[in-house]
Amino acid sequence: MNRKNRRLGLWCLTIFVCMAVFVAFSLTAAEAKEKNIKDGVKVAVVYPMSGALARNGNLTVQSVKAAMGWVNDTGGIRTLGGAKLIPVVADCGSSVEKVSSAYERVLKDSDIVALIGSWASSFTMSGTEITERHGVPQFTYSFADSLHERGFKYTSYCIPPSFTQGEQGLKNVIDLGRSAGDTIKTAMILGDNQAASKGFYAACRKLLPDMGVNIIGEETWAMGTLTDATSVMQKCKTTDPDLVIFMATAIAEAQMCLMKKKELGITTPFVGNGGWLTDPSYAKVGADVLEGIMCIQPCYENKNTPKDWMERALAQCKKEYSDEPWAGQELGPFGFTLVPALRLVLEKAASTDPEKMLKARDEGSWSNVPETAMFPKNCLKFGPDKRLAMECRDVLVVQWQKGKPVTIFPKEVALADPIWVKKK
Repeated sequence: MNRKNRRLGLWCLTIFVCMAVFVAFSLTAAEAKEKNIKDGVKVAVVYPMSGALARNGNLTVQSVKAAMGWVNDTGGIRTLGGAKLIPVVADCGSSVEKVSSAYERVLKDSDIVALIGSWASSFTMSGTEITERHGVPQFTYSFADSLHERGFKYTSYCIPPSFTQGEQGLKNVIDLGRSAGDTIKTAMILGDNQAASKGFYAACRKLLPDMGVNIIGEETWAMGTLTDATSVMQKCKTTDPDLVIFMATAIAEAQMCLMKKKELGITTPFVGNGGWLTDPSYAKVGADVLEGIMCIQPCYENKNTPKDWMERALAQCKKEYSDEPWAGQELGPFGFTLVPALRLVLEKAASTDPEKMLKARDEGSWSNVPETAMFPKNCLKFGPDKRLAMECRDVLVVQWQKGKPVTIFPKEVALADPIWVKKK
């Protein structure tokens, strides 16, 4: 009997030890999901800081740093004891081939809580394959429709997709021209072929014919490969459309096109999609050449934008990169949408556990708080596709007037009345 009791006791002890080991392992695994934030919350910031897209990327990095400074100066991540955001910057170059290695390199740091990047939708397409595999939440401003169609769960898209931007913005542009008495019957597509550009072209091909506008020509190139804009701009002059859909999204390439536009005397109205068309560097082309050029974009400085944000962005950029006359989309809105969105998610999660962050994102809904000031409808909510939810979607139309880009639509947040410069 004693022997049986001893055997039973031994079995009970064995089971107890196994359960204790299992519980301890489970706790360790759960705790491992929480990142080390003793010195702050590390956020990878991956953008093209060299090559053809260097200006785009460097301005965005400065914007992200400025926005993180604002978060840190206003309490940090309050539900994490006021933890400060720490940027861990990585250069992904100006080609898709270099993006994956940049992501892999920066994510070797196991304390990275989230990643912000990577400017071009084609780059984000490549990079999100890595963050999805590593289980790291990513916040991005990329807007190609193809991004969310893959069903990834770790990426949060803080702006509407390409087609929605085209759908909401093109009608305003066409209506403006026609209300000014201009006949708009033809359009030409001119720009690069990165994912976001192709998404906007698709929207134009579908939407413009319904507005009575036929696309009569297309001239595109691989982003970052244009070395001379003469031939593409001559094609524009020869085609002679009533409207040009302009998507030279690399600032260096857009500069070449605009300079050639001036040289060839092209006066056709230009409209693009994205904040690359508001960069201060274009000012050297001349206010007369830029006058009336429009860009459809998800956010830009408007009546709701805190002046402090733009001042911070300009000061940060002057300190580390360049002295800018104003904050275009890369230097202004990029950082001040992505970083505040990350703050809201982290604070709701009260955790750096990726799964808890995703749950907070999917269940969160914020409006009329300081962090949502840059969003056109002053609200942030993510839909099932991880895109900005429909009730929070809107686009702005920004136009070059007197040598500077200003918001002209919607009227309630506009900083200037719209104008229309007719083709001569």
